[in-house]
Amino acid sequence: MDKHYKVQVKDLHKSYGNNEVLKGINLNVKPNEVVCMIGPSGSGKSTFLRCINKLEEPNSGHIYVDGYDIADPQVNINKVRENIGMVFQHFNLFPNMNVLENIILAPVQLGKMTKDEAEKAAMHYLDLVGLADKANADPTKLSGGQQQRVAIARALAMKPDVMLFDEPTSALDPEMVGDVLGVMKRLAQEGMTMIVVTHEMGFAKQVADRVVFFHDGDIREQGTPEEIFDNPQHPDTKNFLDKVLNV
Repeated sequence: MDKHYKVQVKDLHKSYGNNEVLKGINLNVKPNEVVCMIGPSGSGKSTFLRCINKLEEPNSGHIYVDGYDIADPQVNINKVRENIGMVFQHFNLFPNMNVLENIILAPVQLGKMTKDEAEKAAMHYLDLVGLADKANADPTKLSGGQQQRVAIARALAMKPDVMLFDEPTSALDPEMVGDVLGVMKRLAQEGMTMIVVTHEMGFAKQVADRVVFFHDGDIREQGTPEEIFDNPQHPDTKNFLDKVLNV
C-alpha cells in the first residue's frame, strides 16, 4: 500500500456465477481527491463501490483503505468501516427514531463518542446539510431530499476519512437533487476524500478532480473533467457521452 493514497485498488475481480462484473480494476485515490465514476447502468460502478467497504465480497484482488487490505480475512472490516462513510440511493434511515437519534446511534454504540459529544456533532452536521431545525423530526415525514441530507449527516457523524456515494440523487425528484449536490460540493470544498457514482454529469464536471469512465466491468478511460467531457479518447466514452449529454 502506497502511503500517498487514501484508497488503492489492485486487480479487483468480482463475479456472480458466470457473470464477471469487475474485470481487474485498478484505481488509486489520493487524500482530499474527489473521484466521480460515470458509465452505463450495469457497467460495474456500484459493485466496485460496494467492494470498497466489503458490502460485496471480491473474488480476487486487493483493496487498501488507510493502509488496511480489506480483502485480507485477518483485517477487522468493522474497524475499517468506521472510517468509511457510505450514502446509498435509498436513505436507509430508521423510521422508529427521530433524525437526531438516527445520527448519534452509530458513534455512541461503537464507543467513538459519548451521547453528549455525538449530539453536538450531529447538530454540527445537521447544520452543515441545512437541517438543524429537523433534529427532532420523524424521518418518514421528511422529503426525499431532506432524508438523503440526513443520511449524509449520519455518515459524516462518524468522522470518516473517505465518503462513498452510490448514486445519491437517483431516487430523488428533480427539484431536490440540487440540495443534495450542494451539500456534496461543500464537502468537496472542505477537502473530504470522495468516491461518487453518479449520473449527474454537471456535478462531475464541476466538482470532480478526476472522472473515471466504467464500461462492461472495466475502466475504459479516466482523466480530468476537461479531458473526459471535452476530449474523450475511447470510442465507448464518446458514445456514452453523446447519449447522456444529447450532443
